[in-house]
Amino acid sequence: MVKYNDMDVNLKKKAFRPNVFRPYDIRGLWPEELDHNSIELIAAAFVDYLHRHDKGERILVGRDLRSSSDEIAEVVINELRNLGADVIDAGEVTTPLFTFAANLSEADGGLMVTASHDSIRYNGFKIYEEGRALSESTGLEEIKNIIESGNIVFKSEMRRGALEKKDFREDYAKFIISKINIPRPLKAVFDAGGGAVGVVLPVVLRNLKIWHYELGFLPDPALALRAPNPLMLSAQLDARKEILKNHADAGFIFDPDGDRVLVLDENGDAVRPDAILWLFASNFGRFGDAIVSDIRSSEFLFEDIENRGLRAIPSRVGHSFIKETMRENNAVFAGELSGHFYFRDFFYSESAIFAALTVLELIALKNKTLSELVRPFFQYFHSGEVNFISNLKEYTLSAVEEKYKDGSKNYLDGITIRYPNWWFNLRPSGTEDLLRLVMEAKSKSLFDEKREEIIGFLVSKGARLA
Repeated sequence: MVKYNDMDVNLKKKAFRPNVFRPYDIRGLWPEELDHNSIELIAAAFVDYLHRHDKGERILVGRDLRSSSDEIAEVVINELRNLGADVIDAGEVTTPLFTFAANLSEADGGLMVTASHDSIRYNGFKIYEEGRALSESTGLEEIKNIIESGNIVFKSEMRRGALEKKDFREDYAKFIISKINIPRPLKAVFDAGGGAVGVVLPVVLRNLKIWHYELGFLPDPALALRAPNPLMLSAQLDARKEILKNHADAGFIFDPDGDRVLVLDENGDAVRPDAILWLFASNFGRFGDAIVSDIRSSEFLFEDIENRGLRAIPSRVGHSFIKETMRENNAVFAGELSGHFYFRDFFYSESAIFAALTVLELIALKNKTLSELVRPFFQYFHSGEVNFISNLKEYTLSAVEEKYKDGSKNYLDGITIRYPNWWFNLRPSGTEDLLRLVMEAKSKSLFDEKREEIIGFLVSKGARLA
């Protein structure tokens, strides 16, 4: 074994920002936080990590369409090859397609260059060991420690690794179509927002009974067509107009790397993601199946799933945590309030395209509108996510815990406090410098009262609405 050049490591470490390591991915400002030195260090430490786990011969690399992703991928590929790893370059892909490729290719690991729904100022990595995304508890922390220790070790007599470029889109399309049954023609609006879905979805749609209307399918590396986050109201305007204009059955708004989707019904109204998860579970779940949801979903979701003889399992927020919980429980579906939907049939991973087509399958099979299908779900009054800017996050969480000390508490992710007829969760974001609040009550009057009370209390502690 030989050590990576000590001088190089020490120089590179000076430019390294450990804060780019988040709980379930790597993300930072480009190029202020993720410069070439830091990217090379991350790639080098990843190869070392894989070698320590008796892997690292073949690594998959993919990227979203944002303007900095090509340059970052080029740096990564060059560094991986310099360190002796053979690289499979999947090109411009969605994160779900990357997950599919990681499993199909049986690569030892993978680096997906993306900052998901974050603005154009950011970029980062989702990191995989074989076909599984890593989190802070399953490898990311170890990779960060390798960088910070400077003890990067590689095999002796390293050769320059080979490079293979491979297009996985046709295989991905065949796989998705094999899982979907849409028995009658439907109309749908798909808004790719200039992101990677526009590169992938046309291949999937070729053989399906869907009259579709395309928005933002041409690449937009600047992400300037609309807000990258589909949950923002401004991101939904064009799709809503297109649905109403063409009398479409549903609409789907994707984020730049295609792992999140917001569903709009036939009226152009956004359908909350936990309602979509409930729709999947209540129609395709079987007795004893496990359904995983992040802790922010409506209490009705957990109650109704249990009443149907299914198992409702809460999880921390974040794709890698959800996937780990799914695998541990062999869960058939999972979802997050952010618009991530996960499927056991898709390697316990998320696929926004798979989710969109599953919604259309249900509309076709049930012969009902989407608004009719989800109407029974909305029993309680839910805030959705309310974001706060705060420089005193730990202090604020402690103050909230003290104020509501008579409620039952759970610390799975941030703090969740429950009372008989209402509850709330407050947690630091894993991807942005924010505190996120979600609350729900069983009556409108109680909801209005408690929402005003909590927001007022947070503001009194120095937080302000984002």
